[in-house]
Amino acid sequence: MQLRPVPRNIDRPNRTPEYVMTYLSVHFAIMFTIGKPLVAIVIGMLSTYLMYKVTLDKPEGLALRIIYRKIQLGKMRPSPAVCKKLEA
Repeated sequence: MQLRPVPRNIDRPNRTPEYVMTYLSVHFAIMFTIGKPLVAIVIGMLSTYLMYKVTLDKPEGLALRIIYRKIQLGKMRPSPAVCKKLEA
């Protein structure tokens, strides 16, 4: 019985969805706010680069953890910044 070879980069984190989410959310927020496409593209690229630097050598999902801790989305469930009980 022969085992199947394992890909070499199987344990490397894949952050492509996080980069895409960062770029698109910042790009469209700036685009709808000020309406200048060139400025929105540049700020979107800078935000993606900043996120790359912040999450370098960290586990996947760090961006979503930071968003969950710092930003309150709606009033259904408070973030740990507002309600310290959830921070455990």
